[in-house]
Amino acid sequence: MIPIYVFDEHNEAFYFWHEAKKDGFLNEPTDLFHVDAHHDMGRPEPFQKSLYFPDDSPPNGYLNYFQDFARSELNIGNYIFPAVLCGLIRNVYFIFPPWRNCKTRRTKMNVCSAFGEGKILKYNLRIDKKPDPRIFRAYPDLTHFNFSMQEIEKIPQNRKMILDIDLDYFACSDTVTNRIRYELEITKDQFLQKEVFLQGNTLPFSGLEFGFAEKDERFYVAVGLKKVRDRSHLPDHEEIESEIGRVVDTFRSKKIRPVVITLCRSSVSGYCPKEYAQFIEQKLIERLRPLVNPG
Repeated sequence: MIPIYVFDEHNEAFYFWHEAKKDGFLNEPTDLFHVDAHHDMGRPEPFQKSLYFPDDSPPNGYLNYFQDFARSELNIGNYIFPAVLCGLIRNVYFIFPPWRNCKTRRTKMNVCSAFGEGKILKYNLRIDKKPDPRIFRAYPDLTHFNFSMQEIEKIPQNRKMILDIDLDYFACSDTVTNRIRYELEITKDQFLQKEVFLQGNTLPFSGLEFGFAEKDERFYVAVGLKKVRDRSHLPDHEEIESEIGRVVDTFRSKKIRPVVITLCRSSVSGYCPKEYAQFIEQKLIERLRPLVNPG
């Protein structure tokens, strides 16, 4: 039976794809169908440790290595490029929801790491038709792939693929940053100088807003990102269930053959509110069962 992995945040997919590889479900680089409200094609900062499993590590440490890597080196928006470079993913199909109103596009990409060490990643290098051989010495793991983004009706037919679904495709609170605030205790002198601070020339460019307060003779500043226009999509249960049916029926009619399915709740980060996530997860798994076990 095809495995379905369900987890809280999307960087964990990197680990579960490695688990699927170890268990024999991912035997070669495979196309990714990424069903999500976000493309998650962010570019990670240099890693502290390699995204490649060290040759001198014990084989039984494979899963622990990538579980720690997913948690400590990746975030919810930058795990796909590393998965391509690791040989898990061949091509990326970003399937966006209708309410996103994105434009369909297809582009060729590449990714590699400096000297093949898997720590400092480079993206979309310009390679001449007759490239300098030194490029391949500097980037021996250079990997080319296609990135496509489209609505579900335009996906290719009869494909074997990794099916990766974020529940925020169906219900998304897309302005979670509007709710993020940190409160810091400051000195009395800093509190008294707040007007000078707020008139700083560079402050308007910080993207932050500040609120000062005094509580029981102690002084605080609340720091948050400046609020942006709400772009949430929070339909009722009937509309969600209808969209789940449409998505899964399209996979079936297109003869899509998943080798592994990963489902991300995105409820800890708040992109799919918890009051929606449980309902979507239940209904989605119910509709996916025929794809997992056609017999």
